[in-house]
Amino acid sequence: MAEITIRHHVDANDIAKVIERHRVIYKDEHGYNNEFGDYVEHFANDTIERMWIAESSGEFAGCISVVKIDERTAQLRKFLVEPKMRGQGIGKNLIQHLVDYCKENKYRRIFLWTVDELAAARKMYEKFGFTLSESKPKRLLWGKSITEQRWDLSL
Repeated sequence: MAEITIRHHVDANDIAKVIERHRVIYKDEHGYNNEFGDYVEHFANDTIERMWIAESSGEFAGCISVVKIDERTAQLRKFLVEPKMRGQGIGKNLIQHLVDYCKENKYRRIFLWTVDELAAARKMYEKFGFTLSESKPKRLLWGKSITEQRWDLSL
């Protein structure tokens, strides 16, 4: 098994890779249309406080980022693990980096938005203590009928 490294120094090439991999993986695995990729690309223009990139032998393996909402609240954004890299603890490691960073920076809570069909990610959020706090009615989004969910973690 190759060594997994996680770094938080990112550049424009990293952002482009994050956008491209979200487009491809969510289309292939979940049938999302191009609107989803456009949404991810728009996010790349948001103010990202920090992004972590996981790599295996120099190859992109996953990512996660945090956006500052206010002095006490952070939002987890764009969490992804490459399909062939899953099951190696990369997702857990990325979330742990984000949670540790938020604690170090005195945030009191972290929230995220996800969709009901991403069961594996939701299980991981639960392991970290996130709880479901809001569920929107099912609606057409990114070419599919899905339910958006908000998950919160108090630090």
